[in-house]
Amino acid sequence: MEETVFFNFNGIIVSNSRFIVRSQTYAMQSVTSVKPGVVKPSRTVALAFIFIGVLLLIAELLALIDQQGVLLVAGVVAILLGLIAWYLAKPRYSVVLHTSAGEHHALVSDNKQDIEHVLQALNQAIVSRG
Repeated sequence: MEETVFFNFNGIIVSNSRFIVRSQTYAMQSVTSVKPGVVKPSRTVALAFIFIGVLLLIAELLALIDQQGVLLVAGVVAILLGLIAWYLAKPRYSVVLHTSAGEHHALVSDNKQDIEHVLQALNQAIVSRG
């Protein structure tokens, strides 16, 4: 059977026999299904900034240290940085392959449309093999 390429862009190739993502190759015969996935962002840094900011505000309010408003400003800045980091932490999208070996996030991208194009090509490849 001749290899038919359904997608070839930026190091990602989908054919009826292979799915190549940069340096990893998956045999299409072992892929049983594909689906989109979402990788939730880590917001640990954002939460740490917010927590530290709240602690600084509490310290200022309790007047534990007389810093003439320095802790107030530092607390507000830390909370603002935490909120910005929270907002900027966006989910990432993935191609999830189901094989006999389990589930794999084979490709992860910030661009949802890129993932959708790869998923369409993978579905074509699965259908074409019969």
